[in-house]
Amino acid sequence: MNKRIGRLGTIITAAFIILIINLTYLQFIAASGLTAKPENIRPILNEQKIRRGDIVSADGQVLATSRKIGDIYKRYYPEGNLVSPITGFYSTKYGRTGLELTFDEYLSGQTRISSPEDYIKRLLGKDVPGNNVTLTINMDIQRTADRLLGDRKGAIIVLNPRTGALLALVSHPSYNPNDVDKNWGSLIKDPNGPMVNRVTQGRFTPGSTFKIVTATAALENASVTTETVFDAPDTIKIYGGKVTNFEGKNYGRLTFADAFAKSVNTVFAQVGKSLGGPKLVDTTRAFGFGDKPPFDLPTVESRIPRASEMDELEVAWAAVGQGRVQATPLNMALIGSAVANDGKVMRPFLVEKVREAGGNTVYEANPRAWLSPMKPDTSQTVKSLMERVVNEGTGKAARISGIRVAGKTGTAEVGKDKPHAWFVGFAPAENPQVLVAVVVENGGLGGHTAAPIAREIMVEALK
Repeated sequence: MNKRIGRLGTIITAAFIILIINLTYLQFIAASGLTAKPENIRPILNEQKIRRGDIVSADGQVLATSRKIGDIYKRYYPEGNLVSPITGFYSTKYGRTGLELTFDEYLSGQTRISSPEDYIKRLLGKDVPGNNVTLTINMDIQRTADRLLGDRKGAIIVLNPRTGALLALVSHPSYNPNDVDKNWGSLIKDPNGPMVNRVTQGRFTPGSTFKIVTATAALENASVTTETVFDAPDTIKIYGGKVTNFEGKNYGRLTFADAFAKSVNTVFAQVGKSLGGPKLVDTTRAFGFGDKPPFDLPTVESRIPRASEMDELEVAWAAVGQGRVQATPLNMALIGSAVANDGKVMRPFLVEKVREAGGNTVYEANPRAWLSPMKPDTSQTVKSLMERVVNEGTGKAARISGIRVAGKTGTAEVGKDKPHAWFVGFAPAENPQVLVAVVVENGGLGGHTAAPIAREIMVEALK
């Protein structure tokens, strides 16, 4: 009798274990695959019944939340256009973008086990509210950057170069994520690309901001010192073509430091020719070109042709930041951060932490290095060159009284249109706390258009 009871107990226990394993498999392991099946409309219906987690700025402002209407929840974005390049949108018709996409598993609370309590609730078939996502974004800095860019097309990224934490991210034109369903047709047809995040997915000719890379390559390969003297004519002939200075200006003879401060193309063309394509391209790739930067939002890689694909003339123009060199504002910010952070590029991040509805932290950012494209000594030399740009060169409009600022302007020529205006800079130079990269599409001179924007943002960030 006892043996029969024992066998029955064993069978019941085994059945229970099999049931638990099967439920666990269906709820967690196979959940993503089952959810992805196009014929499965249940996830869409279920999602509307679950309160999706909030997205909140570092200073506590709610950027995305869920409101209950009848038996379902609808997504609402209190700040509208101001942060849509960050939050993205959530739509049961058109899917999701931005953090709504990349952190969907956390926000939905449906496919990621956050805690033992979450596991038990899921196993019992109970709805689990989504997790709340806290960002590194400071809304005072975000509003300042957005206001300064105004109605112009372009992008601004603000970060802490020591940690990689983003303080602001602005992309113009933008869109209101509350109205995506209503305006979908016009949004996807808009030639200005309001739904493209220009910071992470826009590729632009970087112009003279790229001279940070060229200077690094020349210094690391001992091709120049800051005191090397160059002829700086208005035009220089290379490989049957020519490289010219902006507006055809002749500078006579200059040291390399002076040429960097005044952003002299004909000097950097000579530097590029002396370096050669392989060394220039290798240094550029060391700064992350050719790779998608790891980030909390989708990114694209910046581009430079292979050395074997460029003749001496194209190498010379590439050294100036023209030709087929294409960079994202994110990548240019990371290049500047290497100079600010003793030669190391920190992995950029936007999400500080994720908490369950009950307050338990289930994810926390861990600042860490991504790349080391230059030696610390080289970074100090380039930093001094960038300070000179602001103190006495093309970046004077970025000067802040009582604070040492380092930066580099860029006026990227793009055919017959007005140049793109660039500035990449950081402050305080001796102990960098904030780095800003600005590009204004067809904005004209970098020193006149982008540098003043960066200055005001740095002032706000350093308050």
